[in-house]
Amino acid sequence: MTKITFYGGIDEIGGNKFLVEDKKTRIFLDFGMQMSRAGQYFAEFSNPRQLNGMGDYFEFGLLPRLSGLYRRDYSRHMEFDNDHKKETDFDGVLITHAHVDHAAYIHFLRPEIPIYCTEATKLIMQALQETGAGATSQYLNYKENFVIYDNSKGTKSRATSEKNRQEIERTVKIIHPYKKFQIDSIEVEPIPVDHSLPGVCGFMIHTSNGSFGYTADLRFHGRRKSETEKFVEKCASSELGHLLCEGTRVDKTSTKTELEVETDVKQMIESTQKLAVVTYPVRDLDRLLSIYHAAKMAGRYLAIDTKQAYLLKLFETSADYAGIYPRHDDPIIKVFTSRKSWGLITKDREEWTDKLILADYDDWEQEFVFGNNSVDYRDVAKNQKDFALYCSDFKLHDLIDIRPQEGSSYIRSSTEPFDEEMRLDHERIKNWLKHFGLIHSSSDWHVTHVSGHGTGDQIQKVVQESDSKKIIPIHTVNKEYFDKWHKNVHHVQLDGSVDLT
Repeated sequence: MTKITFYGGIDEIGGNKFLVEDKKTRIFLDFGMQMSRAGQYFAEFSNPRQLNGMGDYFEFGLLPRLSGLYRRDYSRHMEFDNDHKKETDFDGVLITHAHVDHAAYIHFLRPEIPIYCTEATKLIMQALQETGAGATSQYLNYKENFVIYDNSKGTKSRATSEKNRQEIERTVKIIHPYKKFQIDSIEVEPIPVDHSLPGVCGFMIHTSNGSFGYTADLRFHGRRKSETEKFVEKCASSELGHLLCEGTRVDKTSTKTELEVETDVKQMIESTQKLAVVTYPVRDLDRLLSIYHAAKMAGRYLAIDTKQAYLLKLFETSADYAGIYPRHDDPIIKVFTSRKSWGLITKDREEWTDKLILADYDDWEQEFVFGNNSVDYRDVAKNQKDFALYCSDFKLHDLIDIRPQEGSSYIRSSTEPFDEEMRLDHERIKNWLKHFGLIHSSSDWHVTHVSGHGTGDQIQKVVQESDSKKIIPIHTVNKEYFDKWHKNVHHVQLDGSVDLT
């Protein structure tokens, strides 16, 4: 018997965690955060307690209570059914891409359970880990927690420093587009699709009871439309019994293309007399490429932050991705270094010394501080008409230092709010922008954006042209749309299962 159990991604956007069991083989498809469900119980100042391991997540159904799946240090500390003494019988986790709703809960998993992903996904997870903080950023390795050791006085101490805690490295196996691989009784075929991150793959899963497909998150309006088209063609030729199909935006009827966003941004920058301030998703390298092209055509430098510079540098090391995106030291790129900690970046380097100044910055970003293309607020403030400046919602403090001049503009190339919390965040952001004269009312900021998810007509194309016998809607709160497009739609419940026969 082959069975799929749905521990997330049902009647919600994201949180995909699908357990596939075939003979004695057990693999997960994605292991993401259920963002909307988590938001019902936890917030910025009321997060799950690390002291309780997975316990707080179990309480609210955010993680499946399965033996042999989770880290031994957490299981031991929370006294989870002596689970730390048991061997795992899980054979792998296939990650479609590195968005948090598909990959964030990897940090809970046993390190010996292999993570299968593309090189681009691994590079993004590496960037998330090395430029982030806390347990939720532990994608590729982690420091063991709740460790007791004998100190120099011969008494027991808690290991709180890095040196007394063992670093555990996960098993990560790189998969390659269109190249099949075997996990015991299951054959996996990764097929690239177009989404708002590089390296996204859907999967054809071939089991002892037939084949099924998993779309991941996809669209037809990005830079890699042809990849999604090939995915649908592959579905049609694979005699699928089931297709797990995302439906994030099935209720939407129109969208721009990524190239239209590029044109919009170019026109907005060209019409700006002074500083063009722009924001977009920090790891969406296709969007960064659009902004880069727009700035270049408008005759401006694109000033990115150190996190984006670090991500670009990682991609420069890849044989498959080098040359697709601009280098971090491209002539058009400048790396904007924000003031941090003591704010010494603008101090006299002879008096304060480079070592003291660099102490303001994390190890991973120090190489950018005095780089040949590094700039700080003084450079941007003096030459505002020369820059398109990336400024995330979390870096608005930089505007205090830069002080945009009259004739500056703000361009927003990211998603509009879809819940009350996001709407409140946007109002606060608009207060900052109005204060600095970048907008004059709540309605006049320039927004040009396209989603990483297909509209209703695009998802209808996937459903109807994939030629699957059954459709299982996932990653959606509008699953009724699928009933209009296919005669055999299987609606599953959260924690429910489907048998493949």
